[in-house]
Amino acid sequence: MCMPIHSIARLALASAIALTGPLASSLEASTTDDDAIARNAARVTQLELQMPLGPRSASSLGLRVAWRHPINIDSVINLFVSNGAVFVVDRDNEVTMFNQDTGLKQWTGFGAGGNDIIIDVVHVPSVEKVLIVRTNSILTISASTGIPMLHGATQSSVQPLEWLAATPGTLHGEAYIYGGLAGEVVWQGWGMGFSTRAHRIGRSVDSQPIVAGGAVIAASRSGTLAALNVNTGSLLWEKTLFDGISGVPSATRAMVVVASRDQHLRMFNINDGSLKWSKLFKVPLTSGPMLLNNAVYQQVPGLGLIKMSAAPQNSPGGVEEWAAADVHGDVIGTSGDLLLAWNPSTKQLQTVSANTGSVDASVSARSIEQLVSKDGIVLLLGGDNELECLRPAFER
Repeated sequence: MCMPIHSIARLALASAIALTGPLASSLEASTTDDDAIARNAARVTQLELQMPLGPRSASSLGLRVAWRHPINIDSVINLFVSNGAVFVVDRDNEVTMFNQDTGLKQWTGFGAGGNDIIIDVVHVPSVEKVLIVRTNSILTISASTGIPMLHGATQSSVQPLEWLAATPGTLHGEAYIYGGLAGEVVWQGWGMGFSTRAHRIGRSVDSQPIVAGGAVIAASRSGTLAALNVNTGSLLWEKTLFDGISGVPSATRAMVVVASRDQHLRMFNINDGSLKWSKLFKVPLTSGPMLLNNAVYQQVPGLGLIKMSAAPQNSPGGVEEWAAADVHGDVIGTSGDLLLAWNPSTKQLQTVSANTGSVDASVSARSIEQLVSKDGIVLLLGGDNELECLRPAFER
């Protein structure tokens, strides 16, 4: 049975409205009146221009707008997502906390002095604290009020860092594990207020240490990849590559994959550091890989996005499953059964079939100033001074 054109228009508009969540309040609920449909369509078009990523564009990527908040984008220098909270850091080093689920603003408070650099902001919901990590110290504040809190043996809201911080860190129990400027991986006892151990792996640690399979995986600027026992800090294994490591390594409980400027993509056993396979390319790799569902996704300059089997049998050179020359972004997550790729240079978001590498949808979002993908959300800053949170349209 054929459906009239105006009925199709109503159905498409109703779907767009349903996907926008809180945005529906700005659209007319009724879709039975042709004038209302026209007005709603005009409003959706206006939102496409006003928002970092409008409801129609988000829907084409299998995403929905969970919430949006007005913000002065020229004053924002960083965004952080941590354990159910979103943090915005401005040029005056003030920190604003938002609820990740609802977008409600919780508070705005002091984060650091004018000359300090805020490296990381971490929400610790079990004790309702927020850790604001600066280069040389950690400020502890209340998650409910944003007011500094006394804690630990120091009975101070500020705990000095014995080793200067170069990277964001990872929480593991009572430890905050971060990379140091002089090449150390540091366990900071955030509850006690002092460092408990550190292990030097080379020159400055470039990327955030990650925890997987009982190990801390860290990479240094000099090309050293190290696995350290997460509880004791002792060295499990160490590899020195021919050039620096690009991006952040990606790991599971069994394996870790790393891209390098020496033109190799390498997979190691996380327990003993044995090399599982190594793929040589014609150019240096400039971004990190994504290990997802027993596959590795890597952006290769001039070649596009490639998919490698994570655990091929008897294949020391690795097994390439496909190469997508028209995908020039890094995989930042998934949207339903599709990969979500982002190219910060061209401001392009794409959804890509994980099975074939074919592009399902592509959206140019030139007004996006910052994008963070973490914990199942995509956080955008841009448009007409807006902070926007996206979620998969159909979450499992």
